[in-house]
Amino acid sequence: MRRALLFSLTLIFIVITFGTIGFFLTEPTVHHDLGLSLWLTMVTMTTVGYGDYYPTVPLSRFVGVVVMVAGVGAVIYTFTTLFQLVVTANLRSELGLPVRRTRMKDHYIVCGYGNVGREVMSHLKCRGESFVVIERDRLKVESLVEKGVPVIQGDAEDEDTLKRANVLEAKGLITVLRDSQNLVVIIAAKGLNPDLYIVSEVEEDKNISKLQRVGAESIINCHEMGARIMVDQVRHAYVDPVCEVELTPATKKLEYKYKDIMLGFCCQACLDAFIAHPDRFMAHRRGENVNCNLKKET
Repeated sequence: MRRALLFSLTLIFIVITFGTIGFFLTEPTVHHDLGLSLWLTMVTMTTVGYGDYYPTVPLSRFVGVVVMVAGVGAVIYTFTTLFQLVVTANLRSELGLPVRRTRMKDHYIVCGYGNVGREVMSHLKCRGESFVVIERDRLKVESLVEKGVPVIQGDAEDEDTLKRANVLEAKGLITVLRDSQNLVVIIAAKGLNPDLYIVSEVEEDKNISKLQRVGAESIINCHEMGARIMVDQVRHAYVDPVCEVELTPATKKLEYKYKDIMLGFCCQACLDAFIAHPDRFMAHRRGENVNCNLKKET
């Protein structure tokens, strides 16, 4: 629709330019004056009637005919397109339809609104991050629209859908689809934005190397991590994120809360090392802050 509006405005500009130059070259009464030629063009195109200046020779009358026919058509087409654009935007807002294209920048793209996708979205929302969800299931899309969540209906594997999610200016992408779909999403997204940071869920560990080869920076097995966390909790066990030594309430010397996650440490040296480079060590235990809505308890 916006392309049609741009086309119509370009057409009006071409008609005005044609008329101005045409009258300038053919009509003697304008005395080769561009200002008078433009005036005569606008009078002709808007059909307000001739007064002080009008075509007096056959060639300038031909120019006038072209300006009248093309100009009136271009103006009508422009107003029609503008009306449709405004009405369509209002209807989409009133009916609660998914966005066709996002204008977000420095945002995250979440591909898939399943159990994991819902939790990812929830965590992004809680942290005040801007994001848009890509989902092809109509019922899920309607549910997201009702909740006021930015959503684009379509296949995340499709480059056009990723472009509509403004993947070129996104901060990162999280794909939580099936392994085969995740592979295609990563290939398509990296092809459009090679610098995009991508996190992918994986269902089978044998596919981890494939996801890495096509460009995923981080790969999460939510089932494996969720199971590990549950086992650790039932055993009341912690793992020191620095030295990776398993700790129990008896052997845990120190505790440190990092982004709502309570961590255990075997000694002050490990705690100091973690505080200096928390992101580096958290990479080994992403499960606590990414998946399954499971967190350590004190």
